[in-house]
Amino acid sequence: VVQPIIDDLDKRNILYNVEDYTHRYPICWRCNNELIFRLVDEWFISMDTLRHEIAEVAKKVERWVPSYGLAHELDWLKNMSNWCISKKRYWGLALPIWKCKCGNFTVIGSRKELQQRAVQGWPEFACHSPHRPWIDKIKIKCDKCGALVSRIPEVGNPWLDAGIVPFSTIRPPDDMHTISNGYPFDKTYWQEWFPADFISESLPGQFRNWFYSILAMSTVLEKKSPFRVLQGYASLHDEHGEEMHKSKGNAIWSDEA
Repeated sequence: VVQPIIDDLDKRNILYNVEDYTHRYPICWRCNNELIFRLVDEWFISMDTLRHEIAEVAKKVERWVPSYGLAHELDWLKNMSNWCISKKRYWGLALPIWKCKCGNFTVIGSRKELQQRAVQGWPEFACHSPHRPWIDKIKIKCDKCGALVSRIPEVGNPWLDAGIVPFSTIRPPDDMHTISNGYPFDKTYWQEWFPADFISESLPGQFRNWFYSILAMSTVLEKKSPFRVLQGYASLHDEHGEEMHKSKGNAIWSDEA
């Protein structure tokens, strides 16, 4: 990317100087390639009011292990910006938002509602899961101007998807599309399993990722915590103090431990 920019500036006779400059620069933590910043529009959930509701729910969790976990979670909620829920990717949770050129947008709440609203593309989608490219075949009518509307191209942030675990995992194993034995179709049966007795994930990143997202979803839907006890654990490092990753070649597999 750098060289074509330099060549273009030189061609237009506006290049002043080129020299190497040592500075901090972000790289991909998976492949170590340099990252490029770009300014894009994304979709957000406003946290002005919701952050305080989540904080009150977090305070009612029976036990945080370690005990400072609650303080970390409350600190994240206090200082976080609005929640960015979209990504410019192909694979992932297709956000059920259809936006019209007139500015109006519609959020579809279920597969049944999508079928009722679809005016084009349902036969191509009907036998598939709600992912790209099939869901993008469907067009609906704008509630405001009546124009045909397509789904936005973005997919959901993975933590948005991870946050619905308490509401998406109780279902018959042979049923791909409904949760007839779980939330929200059979609330009585679902409530026997909610909230979970115990959840566990690594520290400190999950305070702003899974711990946060699962609390946020449950606060909106149930006004209570989705778990009774949370246990966090530290990352395991190698003998040199380095984090262990497959890409680094220093990971210890469980069957060799």
